Amino acid sequence: MTISINDENINYTLEDEHDAGDILKGLTSWLEESGLLIGGLEINHESMPLNETEWKSIPIESIDNISIEALSLREGRVRQLETARDFFILLETAIKTGDEESLKELYEGFRDLKGILPHLLNEGPHPTILPHLEKVFEKGFKGTSSVSAAEAVQMASVLESRRRETASPESEARSSAKTLAEMAESLDDVAVQLQTGQDKTAMETIIRLTEILQMFMRSLSWLDGSDSVEEIMNDMNRVLSELEEALKEGDTVLIGDLLEYEIKPRLIKLPSGMNFSGGNG
Repeated sequence: MTISINDENINYTLEDEHDAGDILKGLTSWLEESGLLIGGLEINHESMPLNETEWKSIPIESIDNISIEALSLREGRVRQLETARDFFILLETAIKTGDEESLKELYEGFRDLKGILPHLLNEGPHPTILPHLEKVFEKGFKGTSSVSAAEAVQMASVLESRRRETASPESEARSSAKTLAEMAESLDDVAVQLQTGQDKTAMETIIRLTEILQMFMRSLSWLDGSDSVEEIMNDMNRVLSELEEALKEGDTVLIGDLLEYEIKPRLIKLPSGMNFSGGNG
C-alpha cells in the first residue's frame, strides 16, 4: 500500500489496522502532532467525502493507495469559513427563488453547521450572532422571505470577514489598526457625550470601536507569536477587560476616563507599533 501526503510518499508502518477508518484514525493523530489536519482524502484514486462514513469500512486488503491533503490549522479554518460562507450564499438564493427542495436540504445541513459556527465566529464568552440566527430560523428555512434572505446575506458577509482575518491576518490587523487610530481622535468627544447625557450617541461609537478592536485581536491571534504580537494582545486585553467592567457597571465617568486616557493613546500608537511580519501565507 502506498500512502502519500500532499503528493509525497511517506513511510508509515501499519500495525493492527483492519480498514480505512483505522488507517485514517492513526494518520490523523500522527498529523496532529505536527499541527496539521486532513483536508482531503483519496482512496484508490477516488475522492472520499470526509463528512461521510461509508468509506471507513473499506477493508485494508482492498486498498492500494491512500492520498491525503494535509492542511495547517489556519488553512483548515479558512476552508471551513469558505464552506460556511458559501452555505449562506446558497441559502439566500434558495430563499429568493422559493426553491423548497433546496431549502429542505440546506436546513438539514444547518444542523451540522450550527455545531461549528461558534468556533468559526469566535465571538468570545458573550455570543450574539448565533443566538440571533437560531431565533430567526427556529421554524426552518422559508422561501420568499426578505427578512430571512437578508439574514443569510449578513451571515455570508460576517463569515467572509472572518475568512479575511484568518487568511491574511497581517494585512487585516494593519487595516484595523489604521481604522482604530482614526477613531481614537474622536474619543475625547465620546467622553464629553457620556457626561452630557448623550449616552446613545456615545454608545454607538463605543460599540463600533469594540467591533473593530475584536477584528484586530482576532487577526493578531493568527500571527506568529512574536514578542510584539503578544505584548499588544496582552495590553489591549487588559484595557478591554477594564472597559467591559465599566460598561457592566454603567460607570460613565470611568468609561470616559478609560477611553480618553487609556485607550486613545494606545490606539493612536498602534499602526507604528506593529513591528512584526509574516502570517499572510
